[in-house]
Amino acid sequence: MARILTPTFAACCFLFFFWAISLHNLTIVPRVYEDEPWQASTGWKLATTGIFGSDVFVGRYGMEHNYYGFMPLHPLILATIFRAAGLGLFQDRYESVAMGVLILALTYSLARRLFQDARIGLLAILFLIFVPLTGLTYIQRSGILLIDMARLARYDMVVPVLGLASLHAYLSARQQDTGRWYFLSGLLAGLSSQAHLYGLFWLPVLLVLLFWDHRRKMNRALGYALLGFIVVWLPYLAYVLGDLYDWRGQTRGYANRFDLLNLQWYLNNLLNEYHRYGPGLGRLGPNILLRVGFWSALVVLPLSLFALARRALRLDDRSARVIVVPLFLFPLLFAFLIYLKLVNYTITFVPLAAIAAAWGGVMFWNWAGRTKWSRWMHLALTVLLVAISIEGATRLAAIEAEASTTTPYYQFIGAVRQYIPAGSRILGLHNYWFGLDDFDYRSFIVPLSWTDPNNEPRPLTFDEALTQVAPDIVLLDDRMRGYFTEIASINDSQPAQFYNWLKNHDAQLLGRINDSTYGLVEIYRVTR
Repeated sequence: MARILTPTFAACCFLFFFWAISLHNLTIVPRVYEDEPWQASTGWKLATTGIFGSDVFVGRYGMEHNYYGFMPLHPLILATIFRAAGLGLFQDRYESVAMGVLILALTYSLARRLFQDARIGLLAILFLIFVPLTGLTYIQRSGILLIDMARLARYDMVVPVLGLASLHAYLSARQQDTGRWYFLSGLLAGLSSQAHLYGLFWLPVLLVLLFWDHRRKMNRALGYALLGFIVVWLPYLAYVLGDLYDWRGQTRGYANRFDLLNLQWYLNNLLNEYHRYGPGLGRLGPNILLRVGFWSALVVLPLSLFALARRALRLDDRSARVIVVPLFLFPLLFAFLIYLKLVNYTITFVPLAAIAAAWGGVMFWNWAGRTKWSRWMHLALTVLLVAISIEGATRLAAIEAEASTTTPYYQFIGAVRQYIPAGSRILGLHNYWFGLDDFDYRSFIVPLSWTDPNNEPRPLTFDEALTQVAPDIVLLDDRMRGYFTEIASINDSQPAQFYNWLKNHDAQLLGRINDSTYGLVEIYRVTR
């Protein structure tokens, strides 16, 4: 029995637990987020036609033929899933669940490999599953970053999988001093950046580690690592160079995220970085004192990171370096170079933070065992760990409770679908593409983008843009109504054009779906 109840067996149990709770009610909580169908539409077209594009955005700088708005690896993985299991919200989100399992497995194995102590890996897994550190939003329902991101079909979860795998390859390269492992570490870092651009930051992590470990004898290792990274990027650069006009048109709206020649941009990014780390304490009140996981992490993580940094610098601890370097570089690079202050992105280095905190916890446990108060200190630490686990369990239970009051997406979209005649061209927000994907579905983003002053060859009026889309059905939801209300306070021409266009085309209100989760959606049929 003792041989079975090993830390590795316990880790496998936690992985199964994570997999089970993540799959449960996966299509209900959270409600569908706008990025999910957007990104899935490119994966679906890739699966069915072999083209990396999206028919939801036909006419917007060739998006139906070549897509440049985000990197291709996440849609490629989705395409593989869709080819095997068909299109659906469950299949879409399943990718993130699978990536979550891989993150936990790679975190456990990395901790064990670095410190030869399986307890550190096991404790890191527990922290990732049970410690709520972030605030709650309408898509982050537990405040536990890994749990929340695993229920959301975005590229965020792919980045840490490949980054952690890159670290594993680097450790193998360091141990065996073979070029193929350095090449693989660079290749995996490059693949991480093909999931999202901030995956590029895994490359400087590797470079700093290479310099620190090899110093003057790093040329060969550096060459192999850079070669692996470049090999990944060459095909994508060729893809972009194939149509620079469409690439510029599709990415023009992201210009404020890449103002690299403006020193003020870097300063503003730094000053606004605190928004990324909004604490997960909830509303102010006595209840924040019960957030034992948050307060424990706030104490344990900085102390552990300081101790590891000291070991890396003073004791030349090569294992400590592997944790310290990314935990210093990623927050620093995020602060200066990432304009969007999304906590989602931190999932790429949170597993390393969990390892650091777990290492500190195990070291403190070992130290406590050598004191004359060892029994009481071990008891106190055990109680603390149980309290953290209970707090996390209550957050997991909150997701289950929320599922009972949340409208299942396909129930909602089924109610909308009953009003739409077969063969219709639909204009609506891309949020509702799942379940309406067999129609010719177009996103409101397309006609709105055509009205932009920088649109080429010329900006259109909203009336012209709507006429060019020529929808048979228009879905008007709370978000679009809110947009028209907000824009009307600045310039009333666009909302007026929209409602006049409906009137001039004898639009008939076919139905109204007023849902407690997805809000009010009005279905209009354009008759001429």
